[in-house]
Amino acid sequence: MSPKLLRLKDTPAPAPSTGPDPELVAQRERLTERFALMQSELGGLFYEMAIRDHVQMDVLVAKAAELQQLDAELGQIEHLLDTNGGRVSGHCQRCGAAHARGAAFCSQCGTALQAT
Repeated sequence: MSPKLLRLKDTPAPAPSTGPDPELVAQRERLTERFALMQSELGGLFYEMAIRDHVQMDVLVAKAAELQQLDAELGQIEHLLDTNGGRVSGHCQRCGAAHARGAAFCSQCGTALQAT
């Protein structure tokens, strides 16, 4: 065998990535920024309503519900990053939410997940 072939053959294959899924990390960053912005907007909205003495609870509750949904999605991403080595096993067919290996139902929409 030529020395060049020998070196290529003896070179170990690159180890699979053991860090968190880069897609999850990027998604967490996007959600964190969006959460901070929505939280600030909700506070500003309440302030503007309060100084005009015209607080509309239905509007505030709707905005808070949107924020709560985003917070739940962010919590799921953080949970995936903390467990399962930060690796995604798959995505929900219905809503596209990421899930860890062994999950039976989607944490976002409740759809039964196919075994992976």
